[in-house]
Amino acid sequence: MILKKIEDSKSVFAYPDTVPEVTVDLNGIFNQYQDKRGRVVASWFSGELKVVSGEQIYYVHMGFNREYENETDYQVEQGRIISKTSYRNSIKKGTSIKDAMVLIKTQFNRDYFPELANTKVVISCAVLPKADGSIDSIEVYIIRPDSIMEERKNLFIKHICEIFKKVPQWEVVTVRNKIRKTERWTISLSPPKKQTRGISAQ
Repeated sequence: MILKKIEDSKSVFAYPDTVPEVTVDLNGIFNQYQDKRGRVVASWFSGELKVVSGEQIYYVHMGFNREYENETDYQVEQGRIISKTSYRNSIKKGTSIKDAMVLIKTQFNRDYFPELANTKVVISCAVLPKADGSIDSIEVYIIRPDSIMEERKNLFIKHICEIFKKVPQWEVVTVRNKIRKTERWTISLSPPKKQTRGISAQ
């Protein structure tokens, strides 16, 4: 494995042509690692390298997690590649968990749970889809209130799951030959606002 250059991150991540390429002069720094042709052999490095190409198919701002169409993982020991594994990642368009949250807000029937009539309910949800976009499993957790009785909590979760099942086809993200569970989203189900009537003086 050969080290060709070290580039300043500002020029790497900037939009095209806005920041000129800034590289580090390698002379004198890696002399002990140069081969007979003057190349810097990265024999100090052992670990895993991930090389990607193609379109970005998946992005999560938290942690800046990105997935691309093509991915190759290299296992390296003392600068030598000992194994290489390639993957073809994909995304099949459908309903995302974010869009499904809108469905939850419109379809949730508060009349089933009169004890929560004036209570704000906060839940978190995630879905594992199958390859055809149908549901494999659903995770629903009630964050608040924590005073819901266990029996009522199970009915509440069942109601949320029934709404999720109305989605005709979920978005399917396949990474490293494995279907990825949706990101976990949090949603607040607030009680309806009370109508206020104005009083006019005669």
